[in-house]
Amino acid sequence: MESPLATTLGTRMSAYLITSNDFKKQRQKINKQIKNLRHELNLINHDSKKYKVVKFTKDQYQSNKNYGLIYLLLAERDFLYGLEMKNILEIDDIKSKSKSKSNSNSKLHKNYKKLLITKFKRSLIHAKELLDLTNEESINDIKVELFVYTALIIGQLSIVKKNWEKTLHAFSIAKCGLDYLYNTHNNNNNNNNNNGEDENNDDDEEEADSFNKTLFNELIETLVDPSLNLAISQLEIHSTTDLKSIARKHCHDNEVPYLTPVLNLIDSKYTTTAENIANEDNFEISKQVNWRDHSAYIYNDEVALKISYLNNNIHWDKSNDINQFDSIITQWNEILSLHKSDTERNQDDDDLEQVQNRAILLTYINYNLLFTTLKRDLLLIGQLAKIDDNKDIIRLFNGILVIVQNLKDLPGVYNDEDLYDSLDNLEKFFIAQKNQVIAESYQFNSQFAESLKIYQFINQEISNATTTTKQGSSSFYKTDFPFNISTNEQIAIFKNDITKKILQNQISAQFEQSKVISSSPYTIENLNKYPKGLTTIINLNKIEPMMCKPVLFDVAFNYISYDSTKQTTTNTATTTPVETSSPDVDETIDNENSKKRGFFGIFGRR
Repeated sequence: MESPLATTLGTRMSAYLITSNDFKKQRQKINKQIKNLRHELNLINHDSKKYKVVKFTKDQYQSNKNYGLIYLLLAERDFLYGLEMKNILEIDDIKSKSKSKSNSNSKLHKNYKKLLITKFKRSLIHAKELLDLTNEESINDIKVELFVYTALIIGQLSIVKKNWEKTLHAFSIAKCGLDYLYNTHNNNNNNNNNNGEDENNDDDEEEADSFNKTLFNELIETLVDPSLNLAISQLEIHSTTDLKSIARKHCHDNEVPYLTPVLNLIDSKYTTTAENIANEDNFEISKQVNWRDHSAYIYNDEVALKISYLNNNIHWDKSNDINQFDSIITQWNEILSLHKSDTERNQDDDDLEQVQNRAILLTYINYNLLFTTLKRDLLLIGQLAKIDDNKDIIRLFNGILVIVQNLKDLPGVYNDEDLYDSLDNLEKFFIAQKNQVIAESYQFNSQFAESLKIYQFINQEISNATTTTKQGSSSFYKTDFPFNISTNEQIAIFKNDITKKILQNQISAQFEQSKVISSSPYTIENLNKYPKGLTTIINLNKIEPMMCKPVLFDVAFNYISYDSTKQTTTNTATTTPVETSSPDVDETIDNENSKKRGFFGIFGRR
């Protein structure tokens, strides 16, 4: 058998049933399905005189799951009939407000209501028969879904009969079961994504899980939670806890005994109250949190349980083990998600005190979550500093600066002057630490002047942000942070370290400057002459061109001897200084010059 809730309520949700005619059409479709199944299982009896109600056995169900599907569709058909009557009654109630009721209309109204109760009861009979038939079902989730479906029928029947104790019990079981099913399908979806063996099968399963999760969530929000609120108000139960905690408490009421076996099929964490969990783990649940000068009451027991567990068992704000931080951050994220979903469900609440408490609690959770993330990143920087991985250190500091900015943007922080100023100085401190890493990189590469400028800038920024108290001591922060992220004592040590770095870089920069002044600005002064013993030239500085006077091309063509130029070029290629030309070469040059006549050699050329 496939998912019972998807087969019944899922199909109903996909059909968008609104009017009584819509419910009637859906009921007729169910009738056709039942007829086809009976033909398939050879259950058709054409002799109406010998008609008997056939009851299926567990062996038949084990051999063919369609026997159970027939019971399920019979229950759904009768339930749809009841919903059709309920829709008609609601329309009649609207009409009766504008017109006076006649006796005939009153009788018709009673008949509709009687038919509604009858159909709900028949649906419940088929559901109970299905529970007995599937008692030995091997798939746990199918059994849980059948109990949830039965609980929904009982709950709506109890609302019509105004039996609020049964209503509270039935819908409490339905809520616990749906919470369990939702998380089970969520975990299965994650496992399928991690394995990913057959893509086609995985896509089908993922689509089915997504539909089921949507269905379970829709049932909780549109049917179960409103019905629980109705039962609580009718029973005048004054409670400050959330519906989930109320459901976990009243699912054990035993108002409907044949529903209680489902509690053994569901994980105990979905049926155990927060108080019982705290007693098992030996810690107390605190229903109140304090943040700065504000205090807030926690209305959600699950949120209170998780916060108390972090504060009392793990002591999250005193941990320095980097391996624990991923787990702590995950738990804070779960608390944040729970609180946001709880706030969304209660966003129409007109109680200003509750709205304020939820806002303070939201800031408290985000504040601690951000500082936990910040502490983890600082521990990672400490590990990277041991291996001199400056690129990753700078990347982490950039992330830390984003976290500090998010802290400054939290609601209520800006109005707290001491906290805002301290966070502003914390941001300056992390910028200074980031700049220190950059300065150390320059210093490592012997660029002492650049490093000195950065250290002086750091010292100036930290000094400007430091204030003097009335007692005469210097103060950088006006408040303390979780994990002792940064303290005034650490700032004093940091300033002393920067002062030492400035002195070191001043000495190194002056020494480098004196070396540059004592040396010639050029490695060689004549390209044709250089020392005999020099075989390699190290650290060749910039070679600048010599200034020369431009001459006409014709002058150069007629009066420069190319033979002497070649000879000069050949002579300069040696490592010895250039020798003067011989007298024979001079006579040759004079003879050639005497042969040239005319103005600039243009006229009289031979």
